[in-house]
Amino acid sequence: MDASQRSSGALIDRANLNIAQLLRRFENIVALAPVESHDRNTTAVEAYQMEVETAGLVRAAEDILSLTRSLKEAWLFGQLDTIGKGEAEQRTEECATAVVEGLSVLVGGEGIRGAEKQSEKQSEE
Repeated sequence: MDASQRSSGALIDRANLNIAQLLRRFENIVALAPVESHDRNTTAVEAYQMEVETAGLVRAAEDILSLTRSLKEAWLFGQLDTIGKGEAEQRTEECATAVVEGLSVLVGGEGIRGAEKQSEKQSEE
């Protein structure tokens, strides 16, 4: 997947385009469903249009499947560049800092915050 295609905006645009195409094809098939004429030529044209729209519907579904497969591959191989520093990552970092702080206090040290304050005092002097 190209770097320009990995951004969240590009992925959302691609998904929206695929969904819109899928819905448009389905709407076209539903619009052709009512039989209004008994003329053979009209029936043949409508049948052909249904075949074309059905092929387009299948192609749109395959595009969506291709997108999901690409997203899974990018996620597995770490190439998915859609999320920056999120809320979950921030909470994880805070929890990890709290654990390190607790372990430092148990071991007898001053902990991370104490070490930071001490380094600030040393830099002021």
